[in-house]
This record gives sequence, structure tokens and C-alpha cells, in this order.
Amino acid sequence: MEITLTQESLEELARLVAPLIQTKLEPDWVRLEDARADLFAGKAPAWIRLHVFDAFPAVQIENNPQGWVKGVHGKGNVTRIYLPTAREWLRKHHDEINWNEKI
Repeated sequence: MEITLTQESLEELARLVAPLIQTKLEPDWVRLEDARADLFAGKAPAWIRLHVFDAFPAVQIENNPQGWVKGVHGKGNVTRIYLPTAREWLRKHHDEINWNEKI
């Protein structure tokens, strides 16, 4: 069986398939609020600050140039996370964080 497609049918097919195969590019830097669900199991910002950022000060760029979070305690700036490094660090240190700890 041979199928012959016209230019119009090829364009229509491409239009229908394109949304299915497009990749969404993820930004490198995101606000804490935008990373909470994915990186921190939906924990509250205060929990994340206390049990991750304060418990591991080396993750803060202000303390360590290789850190992955800046503006941890506000001071007029939004807390921002560098996703590529944060994901890698959290994979390596996942067992060091007590995810059941209360505030």
C-alpha cells in the first residue's frame, strides 16, 4: 500500500505533530517558589531555608562561589536557585537531609 501526501497534507501533519515533539527548555535560574515542588518535595520556603540552606551553608553563593542558591534570607532580593548545580547537589546529598523533620 502506497500513501501519497500532498504539500498541504504534509503541512497539516507537521502542524498536528509539532506540539507533541517540541521540547520545553528549562531556565538555569529559577525562583525558590518555582523549584519547591520539583526539588524540595513541596516543602515550605521556611523549611527549605532552615533544613537545607542553613544546614548546608556551602550551597549559598554568598558563602561559596560553587554554591547554587543566592538571596537565601531575602534582604530585598528574591531567592534564586541555579538548577543544574542544585539538582546534582541534591542527588548527592539527599540522604543527609531529614525530609521528615518539622519546622
